[in-house]
Amino acid sequence: MTKNIVFATCLAQPALQESDAVAARALEARGVAVRAAPWNGDQAAFGGADGIVIRSTWDYQQTPGAFAEWLEALDDGRPVFNPPAIMRANMSKRYLLDLAAKGAPLPPTRTALPEAAAIAAAMDEMGLIEAVVKPEFGATASGLSLVRRDDEAGLAAAADTMGMPGLVQALVPEIGALGETSFMFIGGDFTHAVTKRPKSGEIRCQAEHGGRSAPADPPDWAVAEAARMLSLIPGAPLYARVDAVVLDGAMRLMEVELIEPELFFTYAPEGADRFADVLIDRL
Repeated sequence: MTKNIVFATCLAQPALQESDAVAARALEARGVAVRAAPWNGDQAAFGGADGIVIRSTWDYQQTPGAFAEWLEALDDGRPVFNPPAIMRANMSKRYLLDLAAKGAPLPPTRTALPEAAAIAAAMDEMGLIEAVVKPEFGATASGLSLVRRDDEAGLAAAADTMGMPGLVQALVPEIGALGETSFMFIGGDFTHAVTKRPKSGEIRCQAEHGGRSAPADPPDWAVAEAARMLSLIPGAPLYARVDAVVLDGAMRLMEVELIEPELFFTYAPEGADRFADVLIDRL
């Protein structure tokens, strides 16, 4: 009997993304049927599936409570990837502080309420004159601001944009020139990498903000360091993306994406083949 998989999307973008379509074709070539269904749509669409894979649920940060409840409802014994417990722990960006405590090379970071005074206090504690402010729940750099300690109006605007408790983090200035490198791991193994560079005058690397991406060939030490950072996460995710700024012999961790990362299979179809094989094996 043909197995069928549901790739969870969202009502805002219900169709498969280009990269996920590559993964779907790899599965279909192996006799597995794939269909898309929005996580916040008709739940009957998930009935009868042999597995559910969270993919482009790219509006969940707008209603994190509802998304967490949806993940909890999925945690009923059916195959879900990544496992709901792993994804729930990855929703709040506070997980980054846990990784830093375990030895991940996170830039200096503090939590803060969405208040100008709280952001300023966090910057003072770290001795920063410039910082990145981001909400606890966010995707594609939504709610992110770059602030200066001496700019009271900017601090107030950042607090307003933040909109919820979040993080105040030291700026990694090299990101403007070097961008971020995304390391893709499938079944725990490194498959491919992509470099995302921001447009001039920006620090946000996402395509939504004018960033551009290209295949990358990071040095072996950087791949090993990305794998080490991933190993700090409990559990065994099907897929993972480690985002970091690769410097000269060192790295600065930005994110470990375990919910709905873009996996850039358009650049590396062999990564999609690995994805399909590991998923079928786990089913």
